[in-house]
Amino acid sequence: YLRERALPQGGNGGSSGICVAGSLSEECGAKKNESCGLCSAYSLECGVNSECVEASPTVPTKAPTNNPTKSPTSSPTKSPTSSPTKSPTSSPTKSPTVVTCTDTICGNDIANTREPLQCDPSDLSLTILNNFEYTDGGVTDSLVKLLGPSDPALAAALVIAVPHGGSLKPDYIGDRTENDPTYCPSGGCRILADSYTKPIAETLANKFIQNYCKVPYLIINELHRSKMDANREIGEAAFGNAIAESAWTKFHEYINEAQTHIQTEFDTVYNEASIEGVRGLVFDVHGYAGTDWHNEGSDFIQWGYRLGKDSLDQNAVNNCPIDITSSSTRGSFTHARQMPDESLECLVRGPKSLGQRFNDQLPLSLASSMTCGRGLPSLDYPDPKAVASDPAYCADNDGVCHYYSGGYDVEVHERMDWYNDPSFHGSHMNTVQAELPRCIRFATDETR
Repeated sequence: YLRERALPQGGNGGSSGICVAGSLSEECGAKKNESCGLCSAYSLECGVNSECVEASPTVPTKAPTNNPTKSPTSSPTKSPTSSPTKSPTSSPTKSPTVVTCTDTICGNDIANTREPLQCDPSDLSLTILNNFEYTDGGVTDSLVKLLGPSDPALAAALVIAVPHGGSLKPDYIGDRTENDPTYCPSGGCRILADSYTKPIAETLANKFIQNYCKVPYLIINELHRSKMDANREIGEAAFGNAIAESAWTKFHEYINEAQTHIQTEFDTVYNEASIEGVRGLVFDVHGYAGTDWHNEGSDFIQWGYRLGKDSLDQNAVNNCPIDITSSSTRGSFTHARQMPDESLECLVRGPKSLGQRFNDQLPLSLASSMTCGRGLPSLDYPDPKAVASDPAYCADNDGVCHYYSGGYDVEVHERMDWYNDPSFHGSHMNTVQAELPRCIRFATDETR
């Protein structure tokens, strides 16, 4: 239950009131929940009410690793009159003397990778499994597609969704507007497409087939976002248009259909909290301009787990690790976080987080900068709030740039019964949102 790998170097506990691996004190063991039951794993003490409190000893240090590019956790001192700059040839480095909560807890984690298989993918391809069409004036349009393996036995345990990559603008669906008083929230509606996310998702799916001889599921909304936004609830998504509402429904039904195929093929597993989860992942592909970061756009891939900047703020009191402050239904890795020897902290920004896995494949020969494609959050850049308010990265007038933490798709499709299970009582499937920067989306095919 406790993660022995996360104990301080040389620390074996034993003092009164401190939870230690294999030897929970009566006081700490009285409340085996996410807070107290994991006290020792986070170098914390158990308080008088069985809650975790900050330990009196100093945080142990850890020998610096060879991770090449780690971001600073604090904003550099900068003249208030100077303009923000960004080096096109070097990546910011993180001082090896800075030991973060993530370093302490996840330092011994290893990101295992699966090398491409020696297999023949020539007979494998994406097959159209379902296609929602509409005919108007003798012309038939494909509005939403579900693609995948021709045989479920050939499936990969991966669902790729593209809600904003469509370009179709049919006249039979009225335009969504940015400030409609009936359907738009106070911040307005988004109507711009996430350019090039569709071909990138298709390339990702086909590369997966080539490397592993397994076929992922791919769901594509072909409608332009000005006609239907598949990553919003139905009112804001369709503005009351019946055809757009039908397309929205099909988009989410197709995601669920793919999840169900994966559940049948790969089965489910129960975690330590007795939550049943499907062995697979929903990967929601988006794009963002990021011009508040710099005129040419931010370089980071922003990974969204439904954890906002404040939840990931490492400077906030009692905010790290995020397992302590995050409830069992907060964040989109509700199932994975409570598997044996896992934690939300490490899954989101540790060595085996998606952000860090991408970082470890960089730098690449990119035209824009050495930070293009690096993950936020990740082990190198664990704190989106610190990065988004750092003038070395953010050029916005108010000094704080936007971080996309995950939207409607990753929230509802973490539940297998996506439409009828708002309380998360049923089966789960882990979900993540990837916001791709312009330096990837508008680059060459080779760079992508």
